[in-house]
Amino acid sequence: MTIVREQGARFNDAEVAQNYVHRAPYAAALYEFLGDRVTNHHRALDLGCGPAKIACELATWFDQVDAVDPSLTMLQQGQKLHGDAANIRWIHASAEDAVLEGPYDLVTIGSAAHWMDPAVVFPKIAGVLPTDGVLATIQGDHSHQAPWEEAWLVFLRRWLERVGHRYDETAFANAIAAHEPWMDIAGRETFVFDYRQTLADFVACQHSRATWTMTQLGKDLAAEFDRELTELLTPFAHEGQLEFCLQTNLVWGTPRSTLVES
Repeated sequence: MTIVREQGARFNDAEVAQNYVHRAPYAAALYEFLGDRVTNHHRALDLGCGPAKIACELATWFDQVDAVDPSLTMLQQGQKLHGDAANIRWIHASAEDAVLEGPYDLVTIGSAAHWMDPAVVFPKIAGVLPTDGVLATIQGDHSHQAPWEEAWLVFLRRWLERVGHRYDETAFANAIAAHEPWMDIAGRETFVFDYRQTLADFVACQHSRATWTMTQLGKDLAAEFDRELTELLTPFAHEGQLEFCLQTNLVWGTPRSTLVES
C-alpha cells in the first residue's frame, strides 16, 4: 500500500485537479439506476470524491452528501465547481481515516477503490450502512469502440516504457477488481453512451492521471507527450472534436466486515 499511497499523493497536485475537469462524466443513467436501488434518499457518502463528479449528482437525489477525499486540492476544486450545492459536506481525509457519521443510504466509490485498502475501508463502510443500504463501486472507461483504439494502445505502451512502466491490461483489471472479495455483490450493470470532447481537452485530461501528471513528466517531456498525442488523434477529430463511445461499469451490493475463507 505504500507505493499506492505515494502514487495517490500525486492527486494533491494543483495541475492534476485543474485537468480533472476534462475527465469524461459517468453515464447519466447511472444515477437514476442507483436512485431506484435505495430505499431512502436521506444521506449518501462518496469516498475518494475528487472534485465531486459523483457527489454533485448525488446532491440532487439525497438530502445530504458527504464527499470525502485525501486531496485538499481536489476538494477545493470541487467546491469551486459545485459550491452552490449547499447539501454537500466536504471532508478532507482518506477513506481509511475519515470519521464517518452514518447511517448512509448509499455509499459510492468512483474509479478510486484501487487507491484504498479494502481490508480497512469496507468493514468501515459496513459499520455505517444499514441493511437496506447500497454500496456502489463505479468505473468509467472507453468502451473500446473508438476508431483510434489500436493506435492509442500502441502510444500508451511506448510512453509507459519511457517512464519506466509496462502496459499490463490483466494486472490493471485485477487491481481495479481487487476490492470485490470485500463485497456481497448483488449485481453488475454497464451503461454505454456516446460522448464528444475537444481534442485539446482529451489531451489535457491525460494529465489528470497519476502516470501522466505534468510534475511527473516534467515540462519538456509533457510537451512532447502532448504534441505526439495531438498528432496521433488529429486525423480522427472533426472540427477539433473527437466522437467516441464510453461505458460506465457499476458493481453494487453490500460491504463485508470479514472475508470468507475459501
